[in-house]
Amino acid sequence: MSDHNPYPNFTTLSTDVTEHILSLLPIPSLVRASSVCKSWLSVISTPTFSSLTQSHPHHCHRPWFFLLGLHNTSSKNNQSFAFDPISNSWFHVQLPPTPASSLIGSNGFFFTTTPAFSYSPIFKTSWHLTSSLNFSRINPLVAVFSDHHDSASRYVSNVPRFIVVGGVRFIGGLVDIEDRLAVEIYDPNLDSWELCPPLPADFRSGNSSQYLSSALFKGKFYVFGIYSCFISAFDLKNHVWSEVQTLRPPGVIFSFLIACQDMLILAGMCNTSRGPSFNLWKIDEKSMEFSEIAIMPHNFLYSLVDSDEDDKFASLKCVGLGNLIYVFNEEYHKKYPACLCEISSDDSGNCSWRRLPQLPSPVNKFHKVISFCSTVSLHNILQQEEEDIGPVQTMTESD
Repeated sequence: MSDHNPYPNFTTLSTDVTEHILSLLPIPSLVRASSVCKSWLSVISTPTFSSLTQSHPHHCHRPWFFLLGLHNTSSKNNQSFAFDPISNSWFHVQLPPTPASSLIGSNGFFFTTTPAFSYSPIFKTSWHLTSSLNFSRINPLVAVFSDHHDSASRYVSNVPRFIVVGGVRFIGGLVDIEDRLAVEIYDPNLDSWELCPPLPADFRSGNSSQYLSSALFKGKFYVFGIYSCFISAFDLKNHVWSEVQTLRPPGVIFSFLIACQDMLILAGMCNTSRGPSFNLWKIDEKSMEFSEIAIMPHNFLYSLVDSDEDDKFASLKCVGLGNLIYVFNEEYHKKYPACLCEISSDDSGNCSWRRLPQLPSPVNKFHKVISFCSTVSLHNILQQEEEDIGPVQTMTESD
């Protein structure tokens, strides 16, 4: 530091101090900071720095919200957005070319199921084709999980595996809504699909993702009927389904199951003596008992819908991960408005709500909206920026 300059020169800071300061920035700011100078790029692009940002209290449990809008007749009208809760900003996201009817999202990946099953890490622009599913299907539930330690075999794998559940069978342009379809698990190391028992027969009348929600929780893949309120869990180690139960809080019209931190959460629309409300319940996974933990503020709920519609709440959807739950309207009304609930990471269980800013204009009218939450890796974004299309072109911040 100069005797005549009361402020230190940022370039004279140690690498450790620089790393600590940069780690406090949200990921979009880090992407831009990486292009400022070679020394910052060197710090930001190391795998250890990426791990540091993910473990930092400011970043952990802050999944991004992805909203993918698909147009049936013109792919040019497709739009994809990602919301970063730390910077409170929307970003445009570039999707790999895809058939509009078969796109699915799950933590860290995009998927297509027709005409063949393919996957692409988010922020990538190319598909990886897998070996053929045993049963072709559309609109299944798809989730990403990693193997846990097996005490018998002492085998540990962090390679993500994919589980495909339900969906509608697609044969020669026709669909069979009565076929439950076997559960299939994909192992990328072997490029092979393992057949497992299908959804319990109780789910036969609504076995696609249009009628089901799901949650990965403590080594089990829970499937829940949005309207039927049936619930069952698939053991990812033993490959068996639990007994089907009914999880229906009083007054609930429709609801969604979400894994949040160390809790199973049910989020749903209710019609009670107090009037319409959107509620959150904590679920005891052993007894399936529920206890209310939050109600969306009335003004937030009505900001998501047209107040003069007869069935104004029917188009509300809900997804979540970490300690965030996102509620949004999948219809074009008000350009797909959304809000989120943040569940306190301490033992208080406090919940706080806020509105999301509007999507960046212009926003097209879509025939289908896909939504999911995902953790986001700084390392993967920077790698894609460097390899595919150059710095900071994949993500464009909203106004």
